Amino acid sequence: MMDLLNRLQKPAFWLLGTTVAMMALHLTLLSRTSDPELAQELFATYTLLWFAIGFLVWERRHVLMLDSGAIGGTIGGGLLLGLLLLSSTLPTSGSFLRGFPVVTVLGLGLLASGLGGLRQYWKELLIFGLLTLNPLLKLGLDLINLPRLTAQVAAFMLWYTGFDIRLEGLSLLLPTGRVDVYGACSGVSSMLQMLYLSVLFVMMFSLRSVGQQLFSVVLAVLIGFLVNAARVALMAVLVAFSQKSAFDYWHTGDGSLIFAAIAVGLFGGFCWLAFLRTPPTLPDAGTQSNG
Repeated sequence: MMDLLNRLQKPAFWLLGTTVAMMALHLTLLSRTSDPELAQELFATYTLLWFAIGFLVWERRHVLMLDSGAIGGTIGGGLLLGLLLLSSTLPTSGSFLRGFPVVTVLGLGLLASGLGGLRQYWKELLIFGLLTLNPLLKLGLDLINLPRLTAQVAAFMLWYTGFDIRLEGLSLLLPTGRVDVYGACSGVSSMLQMLYLSVLFVMMFSLRSVGQQLFSVVLAVLIGFLVNAARVALMAVLVAFSQKSAFDYWHTGDGSLIFAAIAVGLFGGFCWLAFLRTPPTLPDAGTQSNG
């Protein structure tokens, strides 16, 4: 009992409790949004990021400077209180749901470490800040005519595997069916999710050079694009064989999540083989026989 009372008197205990409560509130708001596409796109991503960021902070818990002043504490507490008041109306705005985590981290950082110690949380702010910029990143990808590029790559995949495929604009034409590739099928969401995942990987694991970090990010986005193109090619085949139920499953059902898992698995496998796998231990030169 005394141990519990002692913990309750420590600021770190209350900071931990506040963090868990804000995380739970954010995920609850995401799960209750009236936009199912928004919930599907963001819920899994934010769940992963919340736990990963919690791990990052926990790993540094012994070296963090927890010394907030009156100004930092007031601003940080005000930010968290503002989020709570806005959340009481159960908002469904995508901008609010994306901005919630970065404001939470900013408020908690100020509450814990003040203005001077806020720089300790730059990784967490960067990761959540990227998701806040999601609409701008989507706009940037739209400038390269991603639906057209997706249709071309999917058509190449079908041609290479032996299908009689013809490409007209954004339409994949097979002898017995066609699929039109529009914005929702262009792979923007998949590419952005892989971008966030790769940035998280770079932040959590120390790579040897900036070149490796950039290569990991670019490769993750490319994997997201190619896996989505493969999904579009599969849907064209299903349409050609009049498999409407299977088409719906892979288009808007749980099948789309399976392809997202495939993209994550491919990137994770690459990272393990290229950066994380422990190299084999070489025998000590001094213990080798001179024959």
